[in-house]
Amino acid sequence: MPRLGGWYGNHAPVKLYGLNNENWDASIPTASILNIPDQSKPHENAAITPIPTYKPQHSVLKTWAEFKTLLETAELQQIPILSAQLAKNLRKRSEQTLYQQINDLLANPDISLETKAILLDLLAEIATPDSLAQLINLAKNNSQSSSLYILILQAISRIGDNRWEGQFHEELSPILEEAWMNVEIADPEFLGAVGKAIATVGSSEGVEQLLKTVSGSTKGTEPEEITRIKQEVAFESIPKVRNPDAVDVLSTWLNKEPLQTPAFEVSGNALAEIGSAQATQKIVDWAKDAPAEGARNLQYWVSKIDNESALATITATQTQDIKSLEIADVLNTAATNIESSMAFSSTSAFGPTNTETSLLPLSDKFVNARTTN
Repeated sequence: MPRLGGWYGNHAPVKLYGLNNENWDASIPTASILNIPDQSKPHENAAITPIPTYKPQHSVLKTWAEFKTLLETAELQQIPILSAQLAKNLRKRSEQTLYQQINDLLANPDISLETKAILLDLLAEIATPDSLAQLINLAKNNSQSSSLYILILQAISRIGDNRWEGQFHEELSPILEEAWMNVEIADPEFLGAVGKAIATVGSSEGVEQLLKTVSGSTKGTEPEEITRIKQEVAFESIPKVRNPDAVDVLSTWLNKEPLQTPAFEVSGNALAEIGSAQATQKIVDWAKDAPAEGARNLQYWVSKIDNESALATITATQTQDIKSLEIADVLNTAATNIESSMAFSSTSAFGPTNTETSLLPLSDKFVNARTTN
């Protein structure tokens, strides 16, 4: 017979004891309590409150066992489903036993390269510090001439592209940065994979490290040949940054680096590739005080931007704030092209537009501002 505790409001917190002495807290309406017989006396017809039963979920290790069975039987169609489930579970709770088993399988010469590629894909799909650390260690401990080594580097290079739950996973960056700054690693392929991953993760600290490398400020801290390799890798990797958290550090380097230096070039390129309103505003802010020699860079950057709100940032620019005529001409031309494109889109969708009511092009505003000042 269930025993009742105290109550409050319209519900009573109840301590229920089941057949096997299991107990849990519950709440039942006060009206129901009022109809319950005196609890001090036995009641033969009183119903025992049923104990809820829950369907047990598959454990990570059980799913892993099923995954290995599929590998052994080569049932490739089901593997992506279990791989996704394993990755999801391991992001919530790490299982070092499972990682050790993956490591053992990868080291087993009797396991085919195709199966090992699937296991490496799994580690890249998990995309947590644990799985990334395992990939880095695998790269360090495998022969650079082996086919497995190339597959490991491919998994590392794309780990930053995995934005599970719709976000950039900056918790991966410290492991990548540590590998990047390891002076004992000189393999260009390894550094290329790590550099690309740092950029696609896009933490401000990681991007800062790449920019320092490009600028040459890390010279003297490592062998010259390694520095040269890293500079080339960083120069190619930084434009792959898409994380909005990196906008401020990119803007800082854009403004502090001399025109036409590698760090200046890639900072602007990355901001343009991000292409958000925030990133575009940073380019416009730079343009206000930029010298005429920067017009070529600005023209390239604005040509890369296609985000609607970012384009609105360009058309809203007040040309009288621009110090260089050449820089202003680039922005005015871009604004005119944007407005023309928008007008064409409106005509295509809704029929002819009334051009007499259209906004004055920024190029005309610029001329008016120059002639009246």
